[in-house]
Amino acid sequence: MRARLQEIKEKHGVYFIAELGQNHQGSLAIAKQMIDSLIGSGVAAVKTAKRDIDVCLTEEQKQMIYDNSNSFGHTYYEHRKALELSMSDFRELKYYAESKGFDFISSFTDLPSLEFLCNIDTKILKIASQRLADWELLKETAQKNKPIIISSGMSSIDDVDKVMEIFKYNQKYLLQCTASYPCAEENINLNVINTFRQRYITDGFGLSGHHTGIAPDIAAYCMGVDIIERHYTLRRDMKGTDHAASLELSGVKYIMKYINEIRQAMGTNEKMVLNCELSAIKKLRK
Repeated sequence: MRARLQEIKEKHGVYFIAELGQNHQGSLAIAKQMIDSLIGSGVAAVKTAKRDIDVCLTEEQKQMIYDNSNSFGHTYYEHRKALELSMSDFRELKYYAESKGFDFISSFTDLPSLEFLCNIDTKILKIASQRLADWELLKETAQKNKPIIISSGMSSIDDVDKVMEIFKYNQKYLLQCTASYPCAEENINLNVINTFRQRYITDGFGLSGHHTGIAPDIAAYCMGVDIIERHYTLRRDMKGTDHAASLELSGVKYIMKYINEIRQAMGTNEKMVLNCELSAIKKLRK
């Protein structure tokens, strides 16, 4: 992933991950539509999540009544099942994303899902914030010898220390994250990126954001992050709980546009008279 990340950074300034999550509503057709909409946007990778609902939910969670405007089932089990792509659909989505020029990344909640992702040759794995304290799952993941992207939401610095120790021999990328959906600007804590940079040796740092605007992403770029990850949706008014904390295509394009403008504005380190100033010199200097 190192070479690919550097290639993307040279072209677009940052390795941008569009997190599809379950915003596809359990529909392969919608997931493909989301991918198609991102072509030409500067996005480097699409990400989703794999869950074995029968394994990762407790019996209490399975039986919990989940009857609200964003529900896809009467119980939480039925709701989560409805949002999960089948294994065949998931495999097809991976190959579809790669055929369109995107890297395919997935997080996972359990060992069966980890094994499935490795069996279909998912080249980059993501540790979601919710699994950051699942030490046994992390240790199993470290054995897969794949590039790892780590979100640090819901975690103390001691938690992150443990995670970085588990993955000390892996290629790894550490993202500042606050697990609040949507996340208020005062809780994003971009300065934690500097703490990470001073404390850990990694292959890159970044921001995984759940805020509604784009200013923090631009600020993160100016801080020198390698990766920006944002949840993505076709429309924020779609049914589901994550859409409100997701970007639409226009938001993605604005981030990439402003990053490109900043890159151009940074220019050179050398102070000199530029050709564009010659007419001003002739007109204004005596």
